[in-house]
Amino acid sequence: MKKTFLKAASLLFLGATLAACGNNGNSSGSSEADADGKTTISFTWWGSEVRHEKYIESIKEFEKQNPDIKVEYEYGSWDDHWKKLATKAASGELPDVIQMDVQYIAQYGTKNQLADMSEFIGNEIQTDDIKESILATGELDGNVFGIPTSVNTMAMLYNPSLVEQGGTGIDFSNYTFDDLVESTAAIAEATGDYGWNDNNDNSTILQYFLRTKGEDLYQYYADGKPEIGFTKENWVEFMGAIADLTEAKAMPTAEVTSNANSMDQYPFSQGKAAYMMTWSNQYLTYKASAAEDVEINLARPFDSENGAMAYRPGFFYSIANASESKEAAAKFVDFLVNSEEANKIIGTERGIPSNDAIKELLYADMTPEEQESSDFLDDIADIVGDPSPIPPIGFAEINTYFKELYAEITYGTMTPEETYDAFTQRCEEIFAENYQ
Repeated sequence: MKKTFLKAASLLFLGATLAACGNNGNSSGSSEADADGKTTISFTWWGSEVRHEKYIESIKEFEKQNPDIKVEYEYGSWDDHWKKLATKAASGELPDVIQMDVQYIAQYGTKNQLADMSEFIGNEIQTDDIKESILATGELDGNVFGIPTSVNTMAMLYNPSLVEQGGTGIDFSNYTFDDLVESTAAIAEATGDYGWNDNNDNSTILQYFLRTKGEDLYQYYADGKPEIGFTKENWVEFMGAIADLTEAKAMPTAEVTSNANSMDQYPFSQGKAAYMMTWSNQYLTYKASAAEDVEINLARPFDSENGAMAYRPGFFYSIANASESKEAAAKFVDFLVNSEEANKIIGTERGIPSNDAIKELLYADMTPEEQESSDFLDDIADIVGDPSPIPPIGFAEINTYFKELYAEITYGTMTPEETYDAFTQRCEEIFAENYQ
């Protein structure tokens, strides 16, 4: 049974890079009525072969229920998706419906390439069963640029055996960042293993830490231009803790995680690290990737009671502003998010559904780990804060630069103060390049 679960989770993890490209016709955004009077819309996505198969089956069901609409599609790997999307955006031929990621939604939305979907909400697109705090993740400057399909949040995964050996008696219902740092160091000293294995997208950990301080990575002026959203003091506190822990070998240096070809190669998955702070949807993959006899539990992150936790979308469905068939596109988005037929086909491949009614519909067929993840999201409903702002244009470049600086911290080649100065300067340059 574990082998079956591992295979499914591995498909989810690897799909973004291994999927082949495919289409069923012209997937550019030149939607129009054909000779039979049908409206043709286009849809593009990235994902695994499993996602491709489920989407294609869902498209057939949509066309059966909506015989006046034809859906042409194109799919591929993560990298191919964004390369092709950039090319189509430059030529004004974006597909009508786009699977959109949070780090790119501002780039396309603020350049007038995505439609404001507000006019369709309550009409073609129903959102009554999506929490407002989840729906808000697709909003920027009063515009709705995306409808979230699935949801997760920041979580702490931990190895109970290693945590116990650390002897600090951490209370996962109420603990602080200092408690985590203390426990991390104690575990490493007691066991010789790492206390904390950082994830490869480590800016998300910093962002969560800043949220516990009432700050964020970025914020926006009234005119829509971004700025740094944190103080030097809090940056230095976080980076200083990482520097101290890596120097003490309580955390691995950056290349240990970045050089791992799959999650089963992480020290955490191998039972050689006690903590892994990551998105809650990764719980399933780590459980599946764990070595034999390695137990992994799911808990809230540190300082979670003050609104630091927030819902985060798995991805969005967006509509191209240049689409000539926005209403048909909106009907298709609604079908993917809300229809029982589509969601019974797709299941939890996209993650835990953002639509509560659909989540309830699928709950009985979820694996025990999926049910635990779903319950975790429900359990934090009363403490989640407002979502972080949509990442600004240029965020992919900012995130890459952060990883470089984080690595320097783990190698001891830069001080926290030096990385603060370098990061804020580069952010200001990127903001200036992208916002006039």
